[in-house]
Amino acid sequence: MRSCRLLILLALALPFAAHALTNDDVVKMHQAGLSDDTILVAIKPDTAHFDTSPDALIALKSAGISEAVIRKMLSPDGETSSAPAAAAPSKPSVFFDPMPTIAPPFVNPVAGQTYYTRFTFHEEDGEYNTTNYTRGGLVPINTAVTLIDMSGDEMRLKLNDSGRRISVKNKEKYTKKSLPEFARLMLAAESTPLDKLPPEVAKAVREGELHKGMTKELVLMTRGYPPAHETPSTDGDRWVYWSSRFIKMTILFTDGRLTEGRGIP
Repeated sequence: MRSCRLLILLALALPFAAHALTNDDVVKMHQAGLSDDTILVAIKPDTAHFDTSPDALIALKSAGISEAVIRKMLSPDGETSSAPAAAAPSKPSVFFDPMPTIAPPFVNPVAGQTYYTRFTFHEEDGEYNTTNYTRGGLVPINTAVTLIDMSGDEMRLKLNDSGRRISVKNKEKYTKKSLPEFARLMLAAESTPLDKLPPEVAKAVREGELHKGMTKELVLMTRGYPPAHETPSTDGDRWVYWSSRFIKMTILFTDGRLTEGRGIP
């Protein structure tokens, strides 16, 4: 008789026993519209009976179960927040730091005098085309040169350190400037004080590498002038450079800083 009463009590208690949660239960709660916070509260260490095999986890992800809930299912007795952990703030690029204006004054170059290049450019087979392609060898900003002569649309330079000669061919159709006007943009009587810039910025300018965050002045020092037929004024926020006769690159500025351009870090 006593054993019979015990069985009856056990039978009555079963409906109130804690329900063992399974993967299907979690999916059902999610499909019913319960929030992640509610589902997380429902997952208890003493009721969890989850399948955490790789295939089961993939199935949960496919069913729309959040990473926070899945992590809780993997570790029911651990503390899990429904919100993802905040990523540590990254240090802003040094290129966005305040930059001094360092461009040297403009002069009117004359033959026979020594000057310094105002920007980094590329020359190919001893020639620099003012359309400003990025082909051939690099001639860094502040390279000391002697202006041999200027005639017609051609200016001849001698690199003082090596004695090599470079012919600068002005394409007025694209520069919208006479040769003497372009010479003012290209040559300075004094070197540009790159030492006033952060070392990594100065290095990028010398190596002709554009970076987001550069000021317009730094872009000109790094890459030279964009052809004026597509960039009428460097006061604008959209500049178009030519990498070659068939490849162009558009860069955009926001508040005077370079913010967009294909392949620019």
